[in-house]
Amino acid sequence: MKATSRRAALGAAALLSTALIASGCTPVTVPTSTPGGPDTTATAQPQTATTPRTRLALITDFGTCDEGEQWVADQVKAWDVDAIVTTGDNTQNEGCPPYSDTVWKYYDKGADGKGDPLFFPTLGNHDYSDPGAGLEAYRSAFPYLSTDADPQQRWYTETIGLTTIYSLNSESTAEELEAQRVWLSETLPAQKAAHPDNWNIVLFHKPAYTSGIHEPNRAMRPDAGFDYKAWGADIIISGHQHIYEDIVVDGMHYVTAGLGGTANFRECPAERREGSRLCLEGTGGMRIEATPRTLSLEYFQQGSAGQPKITDTIQLKRSSD
Repeated sequence: MKATSRRAALGAAALLSTALIASGCTPVTVPTSTPGGPDTTATAQPQTATTPRTRLALITDFGTCDEGEQWVADQVKAWDVDAIVTTGDNTQNEGCPPYSDTVWKYYDKGADGKGDPLFFPTLGNHDYSDPGAGLEAYRSAFPYLSTDADPQQRWYTETIGLTTIYSLNSESTAEELEAQRVWLSETLPAQKAAHPDNWNIVLFHKPAYTSGIHEPNRAMRPDAGFDYKAWGADIIISGHQHIYEDIVVDGMHYVTAGLGGTANFRECPAERREGSRLCLEGTGGMRIEATPRTLSLEYFQQGSAGQPKITDTIQLKRSSD
């Protein structure tokens, strides 16, 4: 199915999803392979005519205008996704102009400027600090982002088929974080009630839990008032550390989604924090597939001869009762 036809089908999938009843969610982690293990052939999952599906690509810390960003963009194109979402640092290379080159040189802007497939970014620290970047440049590049939650488009929610994303801004003052906390505490339960079959994915740049070299983002942890699990979130995904890591805390997966380019490569630390299931280093991108009963996240990296291999899979399942 072409990207344009998948995009047109989202409305029908969303209508169907609201007619189904969701029950409790039990996270089940299924590692597909580990660093240094055998290649896993990366093929599209089979689909049936009766099961609605939504497919997303998630990229982070890209915007480097190098061979790594091109490789990830090629994988995303092959996945035939309904939308592309990011967890920040949509630019991070001084020699690569934001966002005309860092984003739209690699991803189709589409006739309406919203991306084809749809493109939904999240703010990162480099989106504020890099030459040519900044909030106004970001808003100019992505003027279509919702202003319902924040007139400056720094945080928003978007329903995409069987998924609802909540893009937060970790580059915020304490007052702004409190505004986001209140908004998320109200919006997430409301969206869950309105779309009971949807998977709720929370995105922000600096991870709440991490083994990486940067300090964790303690201000956005549950004990700081961001009670994601109680509000109905299914998974939390961040970036910033340039490694892929899955940390499970109180049954919730907090994923750091890797490195979408080649520049600024970092190694996994020798010691990882409690709850860290695995750590992977190097360039990669994530494919997310949602059905009414399952949410599957697959992390792709380069295997032999540059071919893609799946190096980790996280699968969440809902019980059938």
